[in-house]
Amino acid sequence: MNKRNYPLSDLNVWLSQINEVSILLPEKPKLDQVASASALADSLNKSGKRAQVLCPRPLDKEFSQVAGVEKISNKIEGRNFVIDINYPLANIEKINWDDQEKERVSLVIEPKVEAPLINESLVSFKKSNGDVDNLIVIGFGSKQEVEETVSLLGKKTSLEEMKMVNINIKPGEFFGQIKLIDDEASSFSEVIAGLVEGLSLPIGVEAASSLLLGLQAATNSFSKSGIGADAFEAAAFCLRAGGKLIKLGDDSNLAGSGESFQRPKIYRGSDNG
Repeated sequence: MNKRNYPLSDLNVWLSQINEVSILLPEKPKLDQVASASALADSLNKSGKRAQVLCPRPLDKEFSQVAGVEKISNKIEGRNFVIDINYPLANIEKINWDDQEKERVSLVIEPKVEAPLINESLVSFKKSNGDVDNLIVIGFGSKQEVEETVSLLGKKTSLEEMKMVNINIKPGEFFGQIKLIDDEASSFSEVIAGLVEGLSLPIGVEAASSLLLGLQAATNSFSKSGIGADAFEAAAFCLRAGGKLIKLGDDSNLAGSGESFQRPKIYRGSDNG
């Protein structure tokens, strides 16, 4: 793909300096954005980074054909693992923990003799102290829009404290420490395919299939006018990586795409002629 104008050197340096990164989607993303974000996260995770996709609202049902959509979170998850027990502290005699086995830690809670027993229905789990230091934003028109979306996720920290990569296919406000604005690209999936190839990131079958899905959704199955060669080269790159194209005309595969797919018109000759 002809992506020589992409800031690949800057991105390589940035990635070499971080271990964790969050990929941020708009509140109402399109299928192409969801597919490209999920594929990028998968490739970054395979490269040894810890990448998480964030979106202010749940997406699992609406975008069910995107591999990894169930991993997209509508809140910022921290590294601390919290065990919540809906049980009065006054009923607890003693709390202890056992680390005799190297691969396991056991938390031991001993209720008072007269107190009711603790059962599994009283226990819940969550992650806390979530933070975002490194951010890749996909499809945001302004810095204010990013701030509002991050706030919806429960984060109040100013964006000035974050290192941000701004990826877009439409001209907008020029923000972020690294900017990748490709207004000639057919889709975000085309851009991410170019990044994955240009940065030599690993790509699996599921990520390649997601990028193909995004390409098809954004280009109306490669039928929109003005599609450049890079869109087809991106598709070829994904196919070589093992990606699978959806079956054209199969409504079950296209449902919930957020894009307008049209079946090709079929003209039949008259019986009289």
